[in-house]
Amino acid sequence: MKKDLNIVVVEPIHVEGIKILKRYGKVIQLSSSSTEDDLLRVSGKADAFITRGFMKISEKVFRTTERLKVIGVHGVGVDHIDIDFAQKKGIQIVRTPSALAVTVAEFTIGLMLSLLRNIPKADLAVRKGQWGKKYSELIGVDLTRKTVGIIGLGTIGSEVARRLKAFNVEIVYYKRVRNHELEKQLDVKYVSLKRLLEIVDIISIHVPLTLETHHMISTEEFALMKHGVYIINTSRGAVIEEKALYEALVSRRVAGAALDVFESEPICPDSQLIKLDRVILTPHLAASSEEALRRMSVAVAEEVIGILVPSKT
Repeated sequence: MKKDLNIVVVEPIHVEGIKILKRYGKVIQLSSSSTEDDLLRVSGKADAFITRGFMKISEKVFRTTERLKVIGVHGVGVDHIDIDFAQKKGIQIVRTPSALAVTVAEFTIGLMLSLLRNIPKADLAVRKGQWGKKYSELIGVDLTRKTVGIIGLGTIGSEVARRLKAFNVEIVYYKRVRNHELEKQLDVKYVSLKRLLEIVDIISIHVPLTLETHHMISTEEFALMKHGVYIINTSRGAVIEEKALYEALVSRRVAGAALDVFESEPICPDSQLIKLDRVILTPHLAASSEEALRRMSVAVAEEVIGILVPSKT
């Protein structure tokens, strides 16, 4: 086995992945509070990065790398990486979408139910001795028999659809490339994005952040939606323009939103969204279960080693 490899783990990952990496070389682990300067201090001799997406892998970082062959993404999104520059340098990028799909889907359903049934507000009311609110503002709505629109029927979106079927809902979806096979498997109907926005009661977003999807839900799109729609976003924050979402919430066009991701992370303490009690906010947590963190760490370690040491058994 090669022992002269240097693998930089940019953000902390599960110990099981670290164990695999240490069999093949030196592992340099940065802390969750590390900055770009910390990465620049160790990037020059790195053969691989493993990143969870919270630190930018910028052109500035790439220009310091002489040995870098692969970036392992502990997750799905690659919007934190300067992809064009990586490609110019011939650096491979590997991801672990299947390791987190079920976990994110479960979290999405949890947010959906919490939003419709006012569960966080109900918990807070009990703690404040406001039991009587159960007769007024804590009354929620059923998920069953609603029309749910899934934007992005990929690995995660399809797992969300599978779980939604148990709630007796009608599911429509929009995807850039239509998937006839999944439509049959999941009993879901393809519609245009415009049509989806017009007819659904609940929207769940599962798309990557690209030039095409940046602010794909903004003022014009909110204007198409039914009054009283609910929105759940566990994909990338900048898919929704937050200012437009705030305005749609204030006008009651949107009855409630559950957001695990934000245009800027951590969310700005002065964000208007924080002031609204019809919004559930979580800190980019959808993929963070014990099982998923272990699966992702093992998967990304194996992918990276498979490129650095192709002959490994």
